[in-house]
Amino acid sequence: MHTYIFNYFLSNNCDKYTLDFTITVVKNILIINWQILLILGGLRVYNLSVQDIGWRGTKNISKIIVGVVIIILYRLLKKTLFGNAGGIGIPSIALSGFWEALNNPVVYYHLIIVPFVSPLFEELFYRGFVFTVLEKRVGWIWAVLGSSFAFSAFHTTSIISFSMEIFIKGIIYGLLRRWDGSIWSSVAAHSANNWVASWFIIKV
Repeated sequence: MHTYIFNYFLSNNCDKYTLDFTITVVKNILIINWQILLILGGLRVYNLSVQDIGWRGTKNISKIIVGVVIIILYRLLKKTLFGNAGGIGIPSIALSGFWEALNNPVVYYHLIIVPFVSPLFEELFYRGFVFTVLEKRVGWIWAVLGSSFAFSAFHTTSIISFSMEIFIKGIIYGLLRRWDGSIWSSVAAHSANNWVASWFIIKV
Protein backbone atom coordinates (compact mmCIF):
# COMPACT_ATOMS: atom_id res chain seq x y z
CA MET A 1 0.00 0.00 0.00
CA HIS A 2 2.88 2.31 0.85
CA THR A 3 4.34 1.82 -2.64
CA TYR A 4 1.05 2.49 -4.44
CA ILE A 5 0.32 5.64 -2.42
CA PHE A 6 3.91 6.85 -2.86
CA ASN A 7 3.85 6.37 -6.65
CA TYR A 8 0.43 8.02 -6.97
CA PHE A 9 1.43 11.24 -5.23
CA LEU A 10 4.88 11.19 -6.83
CA SER A 11 3.23 11.17 -10.25
CA ASN A 12 1.43 14.36 -9.17
CA ASN A 13 4.74 16.19 -8.64
CA CYS A 14 4.90 15.83 -4.85
CA ASP A 15 8.34 16.04 -3.23
CA LYS A 16 9.48 12.45 -2.82
CA TYR A 17 11.37 13.02 0.45
CA THR A 18 8.49 14.76 2.21
CA LEU A 19 6.02 12.27 0.78
CA ASP A 20 7.99 9.23 1.91
CA PHE A 21 8.46 10.74 5.37
CA THR A 22 4.77 11.58 5.75
CA ILE A 23 3.52 8.17 4.64
CA THR A 24 6.08 6.38 6.82
CA VAL A 25 5.18 8.38 9.93
CA VAL A 26 1.43 7.92 9.40
CA LYS A 27 1.93 4.20 8.87
CA ASN A 28 3.92 3.88 12.08
CA ILE A 29 1.39 5.89 14.07
CA LEU A 30 -1.29 3.44 12.92
CA ILE A 31 0.90 0.47 13.87
CA ILE A 32 1.65 1.90 17.32
CA ASN A 33 -2.04 2.62 17.93
CA TRP A 34 -2.86 -0.94 16.87
CA GLN A 35 -0.29 -2.30 19.33
CA ILE A 36 -1.58 -0.09 22.17
CA LEU A 37 -5.18 -1.19 21.57
CA LEU A 38 -4.17 -4.87 21.53
CA ILE A 39 -2.17 -4.45 24.74
CA LEU A 40 -4.95 -2.62 26.56
CA GLY A 41 -7.54 -5.12 25.37
CA GLY A 42 -5.29 -8.03 26.26
CA LEU A 43 -4.65 -6.73 29.76
CA ARG A 44 -8.39 -6.70 30.41
CA VAL A 45 -9.05 -10.11 28.85
CA TYR A 46 -6.22 -11.85 30.73
CA ASN A 47 -6.56 -9.74 33.89
CA LEU A 48 -2.97 -8.51 33.75
CA SER A 49 -1.33 -5.29 34.86
CA VAL A 50 1.38 -3.36 33.05
CA GLN A 51 3.79 -4.57 35.74
CA ASP A 52 2.89 -8.16 34.85
CA ILE A 53 4.00 -7.65 31.25
CA GLY A 54 7.38 -6.19 32.21
CA TRP A 55 6.67 -2.47 32.59
CA ARG A 56 8.73 -2.16 35.75
CA GLY A 57 12.24 -1.21 36.72
CA THR A 58 15.10 -3.47 35.76
CA LYS A 59 16.74 -5.30 38.64
CA ASN A 60 20.24 -4.56 37.41
CA ILE A 61 21.36 -1.82 35.01
CA SER A 62 24.24 -4.05 33.91
CA LYS A 63 21.70 -6.35 32.22
CA ILE A 64 20.68 -3.50 29.95
CA ILE A 65 24.31 -2.89 29.05
CA VAL A 66 24.85 -6.60 28.38
CA GLY A 67 21.80 -6.66 26.11
CA VAL A 68 23.11 -3.73 24.07
CA VAL A 69 26.57 -5.30 23.76
CA ILE A 70 25.12 -8.67 22.68
CA ILE A 71 22.98 -7.21 19.90
CA ILE A 72 25.78 -4.96 18.61
CA LEU A 73 28.19 -7.91 18.51
CA TYR A 74 25.54 -9.96 16.70
CA ARG A 75 25.02 -7.25 14.09
CA LEU A 76 28.74 -6.73 13.59
CA LEU A 77 29.31 -10.46 13.22
CA LYS A 78 26.43 -10.75 10.75
CA LYS A 79 27.66 -7.75 8.80
CA THR A 80 31.20 -9.16 8.71
CA LEU A 81 30.17 -12.63 7.56
CA PHE A 82 27.20 -11.91 5.31
CA GLY A 83 27.03 -8.18 4.71
CA ASN A 84 28.84 -8.04 1.40
CA ALA A 85 28.01 -9.55 -1.95
CA GLY A 86 31.33 -11.37 -2.01
CA GLY A 87 30.75 -13.00 1.37
CA ILE A 88 33.14 -12.38 4.26
CA GLY A 89 34.35 -8.84 4.67
CA ILE A 90 35.03 -6.07 7.17
CA PRO A 91 32.05 -3.79 7.76
CA SER A 92 32.60 -0.12 7.03
CA ILE A 93 31.53 2.31 9.73
CA ALA A 94 31.64 5.30 7.38
CA LEU A 95 28.47 7.22 6.65
CA SER A 96 26.90 6.23 3.36
CA GLY A 97 25.49 8.54 0.73
CA PHE A 98 22.05 8.16 2.28
CA TRP A 99 23.07 10.24 5.28
CA GLU A 100 24.56 12.96 3.11
CA ALA A 101 21.05 13.95 1.99
CA LEU A 102 20.31 15.95 5.15
CA ASN A 103 17.40 17.62 3.41
CA ASN A 104 15.67 14.24 3.45
CA PRO A 105 13.36 14.10 6.51
CA VAL A 106 13.42 10.30 6.36
CA VAL A 107 16.98 10.53 7.72
CA TYR A 108 15.66 12.05 10.93
CA TYR A 109 12.93 9.44 11.11
CA HIS A 110 15.65 6.75 11.10
CA LEU A 111 17.67 8.64 13.70
CA ILE A 112 14.79 9.20 16.16
CA ILE A 113 11.67 7.12 15.56
CA VAL A 114 13.28 3.87 14.43
CA PRO A 115 15.82 3.59 17.28
CA PHE A 116 13.84 5.04 20.18
CA VAL A 117 10.07 5.00 19.61
CA SER A 118 9.24 1.87 17.64
CA PRO A 119 11.28 -0.53 19.86
CA LEU A 120 9.44 0.60 23.01
CA PHE A 121 5.98 -0.23 21.71
CA GLU A 122 7.10 -3.37 19.87
CA GLU A 123 8.81 -4.76 22.95
CA LEU A 124 5.88 -3.86 25.16
CA PHE A 125 3.64 -5.87 22.85
CA TYR A 126 5.83 -8.84 21.80
CA ARG A 127 8.14 -9.32 24.80
CA GLY A 128 5.65 -7.81 27.20
CA PHE A 129 2.10 -8.93 26.50
CA VAL A 130 2.62 -11.86 24.09
CA PHE A 131 5.57 -13.25 26.08
CA THR A 132 3.72 -13.03 29.40
CA VAL A 133 0.57 -14.74 28.13
CA LEU A 134 2.56 -17.57 26.55
CA GLU A 135 4.81 -17.94 29.59
CA LYS A 136 1.83 -18.42 31.87
CA ARG A 137 0.31 -21.03 29.55
CA VAL A 138 3.22 -23.01 28.07
CA GLY A 139 6.40 -21.92 29.88
CA TRP A 140 9.16 -19.46 29.17
CA ILE A 141 10.94 -21.43 26.41
CA TRP A 142 7.82 -21.52 24.26
CA ALA A 143 7.16 -17.91 25.24
CA VAL A 144 10.53 -16.93 23.75
CA LEU A 145 9.90 -18.92 20.57
CA GLY A 146 6.26 -17.90 20.21
CA SER A 147 6.84 -14.19 20.73
CA SER A 148 9.78 -14.36 18.31
CA PHE A 149 7.64 -16.05 15.68
CA ALA A 150 4.90 -13.42 16.07
CA PHE A 151 7.55 -10.69 15.94
CA SER A 152 8.84 -12.08 12.66
CA ALA A 153 5.43 -12.81 11.14
CA PHE A 154 4.11 -9.27 11.62
CA HIS A 155 7.37 -7.36 11.25
CA THR A 156 8.03 -7.65 7.52
CA THR A 157 6.82 -5.80 4.44
CA SER A 158 4.14 -8.39 3.70
CA ILE A 159 0.98 -8.61 5.81
CA ILE A 160 2.03 -11.96 7.27
CA SER A 161 5.36 -13.61 6.40
CA PHE A 162 8.44 -15.01 8.09
CA SER A 163 12.02 -13.79 8.35
CA MET A 164 14.67 -15.95 10.01
CA GLU A 165 16.78 -12.85 10.63
CA ILE A 166 13.99 -11.15 12.58
CA PHE A 167 13.13 -14.44 14.32
CA ILE A 168 16.71 -14.79 15.61
CA LYS A 169 16.71 -11.24 16.92
CA GLY A 170 13.36 -11.94 18.55
CA ILE A 171 14.90 -14.90 20.37
CA ILE A 172 17.71 -12.67 21.64
CA TYR A 173 15.19 -10.09 22.87
CA GLY A 174 13.06 -12.82 24.45
CA LEU A 175 16.00 -14.30 26.34
CA LEU A 176 16.91 -10.84 27.60
CA ARG A 177 13.31 -10.32 28.72
CA ARG A 178 13.38 -13.62 30.60
CA TRP A 179 16.76 -12.85 32.15
CA ASP A 180 15.92 -9.31 33.22
CA GLY A 181 12.32 -9.82 34.30
CA SER A 182 11.37 -6.48 32.72
CA ILE A 183 11.21 -5.32 29.12
CA TRP A 184 13.98 -2.75 29.45
CA SER A 185 16.89 -4.97 28.49
CA SER A 186 15.08 -6.07 25.34
CA VAL A 187 14.02 -2.47 24.62
CA ALA A 188 17.63 -1.30 24.93
CA ALA A 189 18.90 -4.13 22.72
CA HIS A 190 16.17 -3.51 20.15
CA SER A 191 16.99 0.21 20.12
CA ALA A 192 20.69 -0.50 19.67
CA ASN A 193 19.92 -2.92 16.84
CA ASN A 194 17.78 -0.37 15.02
CA TRP A 195 20.37 2.35 15.44
CA VAL A 196 23.16 0.14 14.06
CA ALA A 197 20.84 -0.98 11.25
CA SER A 198 20.12 2.64 10.35
CA TRP A 199 23.83 3.44 10.36
CA PHE A 200 24.69 0.57 8.03
CA ILE A 201 21.55 1.14 5.96
CA ILE A 202 20.52 -2.47 6.13
CA LYS A 203 17.02 -3.86 6.56
CA VAL A 204 15.82 -3.60 10.17
